[in-house]
Amino acid sequence: GKSWSMTGAQGELMGIIPRVNEELFAQVAEKQANSTRRFLIMCSFFEIYNEIIFDLLNPVADRSKLGGGLQIKEHPVMGIYVKDLTEIVAEDAPKLEVLLENGSKSRAVSSTLMNSTSSRSHSIFTIKVHQKDEEDTTRNVFAKLNLVDLAGSERQKGTGASGQTLKEGANINKSLSALGNVINALVETANGKKVFIPYRNSKLTRVLQESLGGNSLCTMLATLSPAACNYEETMSTLRYANRAKAIKVSATKNEEASQISRLKAEVEELKKKLATSASGGGSSGCMTAEEREAEQQKFQRQLKEMEQMMNSNWGEKAKLSEEHERQMQKLREERVRAAQALEEERSKRLRLLQEKNDLELSLRGVIDLVTSLAKIPNPPPILSGELPRQWLKTHRNLRQNIEGLGQQETLVQVFKHAFDEDVKLWGEGAEADDVGLMVTGLSRCLPKLDKLRKGGEKLLQLEGQCMSDVLELDESVGKAIADLDAFRKAMAEEASEGVAPGQSGEEAAAAEAQAAAGEGKASSSAAMEQVSKMLSLVHMQVQQKMEEVGKLASVDMGQTCEIVLKFSEGCLAESSEEDRSSCHSLRALIADPRLASMPAGMPAKPLREYEPHEVQDTPASTEAVLRQLIRWEGLVGKTKKCASELLARPPPKFILDVVVAVKAATGFPPDLDESWPDAREERLARFQQIADAVSNTLGVAVDFDGVDVLKGKEVNKTLRLMQLMAVAASRSMPAAGGAGPDRAEGVARAQELPAMLDCMDRCIQAAKVLVDVKRSEAAAARGDGERSLEEKIAQLETQLAEEARARRAQEEALAQAERALQETKAAIRKVDTECERTEAEAAAEGPDHELAEAERQLEELRQVAQNPDAVPDQGIIQMLVQQLEGLKRDADQAQQEVTHIEEERSTLKAAVAEATSQARRIEAEVQRERKKRETDQELIGQSPEEQKLILQTHETKLRQRAEALDAQILQMQAESEEHKAANRKLVSEKEELSAKAEDTNLQMQIVQEERDSLRDAMEQLWNEKATVDEDLETQMAGYINLSERLNNQQDETRELEMLVESKKDEVAELQRNGFS
Repeated sequence: GKSWSMTGAQGELMGIIPRVNEELFAQVAEKQANSTRRFLIMCSFFEIYNEIIFDLLNPVADRSKLGGGLQIKEHPVMGIYVKDLTEIVAEDAPKLEVLLENGSKSRAVSSTLMNSTSSRSHSIFTIKVHQKDEEDTTRNVFAKLNLVDLAGSERQKGTGASGQTLKEGANINKSLSALGNVINALVETANGKKVFIPYRNSKLTRVLQESLGGNSLCTMLATLSPAACNYEETMSTLRYANRAKAIKVSATKNEEASQISRLKAEVEELKKKLATSASGGGSSGCMTAEEREAEQQKFQRQLKEMEQMMNSNWGEKAKLSEEHERQMQKLREERVRAAQALEEERSKRLRLLQEKNDLELSLRGVIDLVTSLAKIPNPPPILSGELPRQWLKTHRNLRQNIEGLGQQETLVQVFKHAFDEDVKLWGEGAEADDVGLMVTGLSRCLPKLDKLRKGGEKLLQLEGQCMSDVLELDESVGKAIADLDAFRKAMAEEASEGVAPGQSGEEAAAAEAQAAAGEGKASSSAAMEQVSKMLSLVHMQVQQKMEEVGKLASVDMGQTCEIVLKFSEGCLAESSEEDRSSCHSLRALIADPRLASMPAGMPAKPLREYEPHEVQDTPASTEAVLRQLIRWEGLVGKTKKCASELLARPPPKFILDVVVAVKAATGFPPDLDESWPDAREERLARFQQIADAVSNTLGVAVDFDGVDVLKGKEVNKTLRLMQLMAVAASRSMPAAGGAGPDRAEGVARAQELPAMLDCMDRCIQAAKVLVDVKRSEAAAARGDGERSLEEKIAQLETQLAEEARARRAQEEALAQAERALQETKAAIRKVDTECERTEAEAAAEGPDHELAEAERQLEELRQVAQNPDAVPDQGIIQMLVQQLEGLKRDADQAQQEVTHIEEERSTLKAAVAEATSQARRIEAEVQRERKKRETDQELIGQSPEEQKLILQTHETKLRQRAEALDAQILQMQAESEEHKAANRKLVSEKEELSAKAEDTNLQMQIVQEERDSLRDAMEQLWNEKATVDEDLETQMAGYINLSERLNNQQDETRELEMLVESKKDEVAELQRNGFS
């Protein structure tokens, strides 16, 4: 490619730039040896990234803080140049190579689908050569060599670019398109056309303006692709290069004397302008004092720059270069010291975290470390900071689950202790041959055993939750470590590229300088190493959490089982073989609790004692057998299926993962490659290697075919092979305790506890049957008058039953009160409904007709009373008056009844409200009474110490739950504040961006207006120029005609002169021959 052709590698594979470097200094050495000429060589190196110029010899850590980068300027004498660009004097070829290597490391590169190290910028390495002759100053000349490495044009569908890479590709294509337009314009100019050359459309064409169409020689190298899929790009590149060949350039010698004379003329011109501006003449006469002062300062600044260019000599340039190098060296030393201090601080923090050994602190340390790192291109997910924050959230859930697991483990220990005391009571009765005491102990054992079983089930459930979080965290941390190691390896390979063995002294010095210049990557590498150490610490602490969960979910049942076994064997010594089989099973579980996870039908003995014919071929048995060696949670954590579902038809990759896990735990099978092969033959060979290792260890032939595994057939043979492999692996392990090398004998895990408790339950039930028989026989032999301890116990049990009945009666009374309350509520609701219905009916029926009739009669009587003369009989009037008074009394009585009903209704509403509040109080009292009853039932039969311990456990659980809820509330409040702050920040950023967008739009409008005005002016100029060109062509045609006529006349004149000369020769010849 282009970059390879320009730079290449060490040795014979050197690129164009190193070869030019060697040839340049070879010719300089040759010319300096035998003449008075001396040479000064300076170099600069910059890149154009996203249309921004960056200095590669003085790179910045964060390019976003540099603004618009370096600026391009144009000088009337010096031409196009980049302002503030670093130029360093190179005394020999190794130093120039070091500068080239250091600058190349700072170039912008990225990975695409077509190229893993694709150039994302155009780089220009400039070498300036100044020749000085100490004897003849007229031979002082200078030259400039631009070695350009262009980034290639690309298509998004071919590179798969997105985001920043897509933006880079768009800017690359834009600048290359501008370069193509410039080349086309130069070609048309070479063909005689008058066209405008758009140098200013891109910074690339602006910088290369002199190289393309100025005083220069230009060579272009085009690289092609032989692939058929790149045919269009190849043809486009060929057409591109073919157009470039048609450019005509004219190179002349750059003499120092002519440049100095032009600089002097420019200085004199500036002095004249300055004097004119100071006197107020010329165009400055109409300026204000401030404008005139600004113009004078501008002329003075330009004059100062011109004088510096004229007076600058070799010594000053070398001195400036040395000063720059000293500053760069000082800056590098300061960076090294800062990096060392940062490294020491990180190491100190790592040691403190190792001493604390707290997972949450370590995770916060990882977050702080990755957020403080400098920006790295294409970093792994761990360096973004988001992944450690997810780990921190997972750890919070894990911490809460572990607290719950610890509380449940304490509760299980309480139940176990209570069970042990009851078993000891049974044992004391057996030793004293007291049947009543034995019955009491056995009767109290069974309820405690049920509580212990329920506690074990809850313990198993919490262990599953904790183990799920731990395995998720472990898997994510392990993947992050692998990704970071791969990233560090890639960085190391990139840093080691170009280092050849057996390098010379100059090459060693160059490599040392290169290493000093690459301190940024070294610092990044050290930071990566710190992150790797932090992740290793986190991974170790996660493993410790896994061990902690395993310990919390384990219960030491050895002593309990020994006691139960001892007294069970004593009671069942003369019992049947079936009863004694439970004791044998319990003894085997004491020796190896892992046998508790074995399904029914498999021998109850250690796995290393299994014979090949005793294994089975079912998924359940395979899961149980392999569980004694490995943890299934770590293998099935990546999928949503359980182990039995995967073993129903095991995938080939899953089988190899199981074998690798067995090898990690036991070391068997040895010499097994843990990687998953891609080729089918290698997979078959891997499975056959496993089968051969099992066959050699057990000394039996294994019926197995790897082809069936790949096809998913003969699953029973595959499962049998996996069980035989587990047996062989257990035999290859060194002899250890029955419980395994990772736990003490008699310690049972949560998943093994139910089977162990069931076995003890069978032993106790069998012993209780025999003790009940003995009790019946002893009761028959004793007289009626005897009062034994058994009768006392029966009496106590009767009292307990009566107390229970009293409690039930109290609960029934409470329930009856609740029912009465509900009935009262229903009656009140019925009365309210009836009142509402009555009011509604009254409102629907309208006014009372009887009352209206009475009022009408009353009105008539009032009229009669006012006109008594019209009434014939006074007795009728008196009767009517009496009736009126009766009606008034009835109306008053009805009003009183209405008032009384309203008062009763208000009273009923108050009663309903009071009854509702009383119902709430009764409900709360019922809940408290139920909780109290549950606690009392749990405390029944316990010793005071046990009761105190149970109550303390409940209190601790409630307190921790309250603390956890408070912590969650605080955490949610903190997260809410963070979200609010983030929202405020986003709002402010949005407002700033909106303001910037408005400013940009305004500037764009101004620029567009200026562009339109410039276009109009350019069109007018082009029209005028076209008119002038036409006039010039017309005049030129007239001149050509005159020239042709003049040439014809001159030819005729010469012919006549030749004729005259020939005539003269003839006349002279005749005169010599005697003719007069």
